[in-house]
Amino acid sequence: MTTNVKWGNYCQFVAEFLDQYNNITIPPAATLTLSYPTGLTYTSTSIAMLLSQSFYTATWWSSVSDLGAVTWNISSFGSTQSTQGDLRVITP
Repeated sequence: MTTNVKWGNYCQFVAEFLDQYNNITIPPAATLTLSYPTGLTYTSTSIAMLLSQSFYTATWWSSVSDLGAVTWNISSFGSTQSTQGDLRVITP
């Protein structure tokens, strides 16, 4: 399911990591990577996520993107697993 975000708003990303037994685990680092439209191409950026208790958080400002589809991926240091999704930047 694609989430719509109005251009100019901030998007908050929150991630909690689980081990193979579904227990909360806190990796040493996590990164949010986004790919978004800028003109006729796509730009990719990575944001270091901040640890807050057992959650990693990051904020992305949609104004750096043109209107259109944005893909995102959250990965953690030392793990081969990641989660991904998409959102759509729409007219405010």
